[in-house]
Amino acid sequence: MKAIIVENLSKSYDGINKVVDNISFSIEKGAIIGFLGPNGSGKTTTVRMLNGVLTPTAGKAEILGKDIVNHTIDIHKICGVMTETAACYENITGKENLFFFGKLHEINPTELKERIDYLLKSLQLYDHKDKKVKEYSTGMKKRISLAIALIHNPKVLFLDEPTSGLDPESGKNVTELIRNMAYENGTTVFMCTHQLKYAEDICTEYGFINKGKILGFGSFQELAESKNSKKHLVVRGKHISESLGFSKLNEDSYRKEINSEEEISEILYNILTQGGQIFEAKSKRCSLEELYFSYVRGDKIE
Repeated sequence: MKAIIVENLSKSYDGINKVVDNISFSIEKGAIIGFLGPNGSGKTTTVRMLNGVLTPTAGKAEILGKDIVNHTIDIHKICGVMTETAACYENITGKENLFFFGKLHEINPTELKERIDYLLKSLQLYDHKDKKVKEYSTGMKKRISLAIALIHNPKVLFLDEPTSGLDPESGKNVTELIRNMAYENGTTVFMCTHQLKYAEDICTEYGFINKGKILGFGSFQELAESKNSKKHLVVRGKHISESLGFSKLNEDSYRKEINSEEEISEILYNILTQGGQIFEAKSKRCSLEELYFSYVRGDKIE
């Protein structure tokens, strides 16, 4: 069973203009998806439909076999959601917030206590558990909101900018927690973010959306191959012959397209045997940022 299946999903608020326009994709269990697009591209509307907050205008979708329209209560039980503006009850403590939301999910008291302690420690909030949330910093409020989304150990987790506003250490802890959930618990993570470098580091697949339409969906390699983007060997040196297939980038840098890294040792050997000098050599591929903008612009990667 797929974790998420979306088929021809659309949303219009006026019956004419589609905020989300006939999108389709599927996601395996345990994947970490980076759902990327400009502001107003349809990301938030898509997430709201998938977690049962908005009703689609057309099409259908399932979360772990549950239809998002006909089984909204079940969807809420198996999904966790943290939006960028997620809020909690500020006049009670962080620990009391977690107890409150844990009880809403009918978690038994012993298990709930263990879960609360685990999340507070994982997110570096344990020493602040008895402070009222209104006394928390912005980063601490972000982390307690994530803890609330995770309190019932969801099978699918929707995140909106999970590390924005966090200091590097807190961001690292959040990232490790997300990875552990995906790799150890099989939790599927659906993440909206503008931080392309962060998405490149943590995500296993990507969805590019713009003007309500899916531009591409799949692994980095699949998305790059559809743009005919290949790896390159970049060599910094002297007297490197163009007969070896290199193009000159500047005074001492050269680039050659390669199909695999297994080719590199032979290429470097040929440079040396033909009298060339090598100061530095490294294989490069396009970055997620280059790939993303290529899809949004609709052009090829240079």
